[in-house]
Amino acid sequence: MTQQKLMKLVITSTLTLTLLTACNGGDTTTAFASSQTSQVLSVAEIDGLLFMREEEELARDLYLDIYEDTGSRLTVFKNISDNAETEHAEAIRVLLEAYAINDPSTGLRNTYNDPELQALYDQLYTGAIAGDDLAALKVGALVEETDIQDINQQKSLVLDEHQDIIATYDNLLCGSRNHLRAFAAKITNITATG
Repeated sequence: MTQQKLMKLVITSTLTLTLLTACNGGDTTTAFASSQTSQVLSVAEIDGLLFMREEEELARDLYLDIYEDTGSRLTVFKNISDNAETEHAEAIRVLLEAYAINDPSTGLRNTYNDPELQALYDQLYTGAIAGDDLAALKVGALVEETDIQDINQQKSLVLDEHQDIIATYDNLLCGSRNHLRAFAAKITNITATG
């Protein structure tokens, strides 16, 4: 194994271990599975990683924009963006690097190579800022519900031998469920007092 491949393996395993520990209370049994098992991914696995990279960036960007455009009232958006979505996008980037797949990220906020994701960002952003705080929070909940569906779909296409990808997707699912609960709690607070 070359020095570069070994370093990628260590980085991937360390990031996966860190993310899993933060999410599921320390069960790290799958964190040590690595891309060393098989460097060959199917087209579906590659497409899934490419899509998830930009989808996680979309959530990060959208949440920051909603936070800024609502006068910083809705701190839940900034907290999720800064503390999770950035890490999720990075976790996918690390996998892309480990498998020598070109990163689809434009590196520009609110700009995506996938035209469907670009259109989705535009639609969600418009819906969030056109309404009140409740409308913005509902957009956040919708993003997380969609993310959960997309992650489950992509995970179902991953071969068992790629446990590093499965573990990363499991972490993303855990994060999305936590984010959905955070948005649901804020929505409940507004509707109960409104």
